[in-house]
Amino acid sequence: MSPKFLRIAVVLGLLSAIGPFAIDMYLPALPSIGADLHAGTAAVQMSLLIFFLSMGFGQIVVGPISDMVGRKLPLYGGLA
Repeated sequence: MSPKFLRIAVVLGLLSAIGPFAIDMYLPALPSIGADLHAGTAAVQMSLLIFFLSMGFGQIVVGPISDMVGRKLPLYGGLA
């Protein structure tokens, strides 16, 4: 493997881990979010559902856009 290929593979691997890391940071905060917002458990869990749906919907929408305009611009937009 060339160093350039290895570097690209590492960057793409780290970028694909952003979604699971976001969930891992969000889940322990659910009780605090509910307490701070005076919301019930169901309402706080609904925010997690919305997060999952947004992640899935974003992939469906951004996939064709990245096919049209290239990969770099949607990647930068998603990381912003």
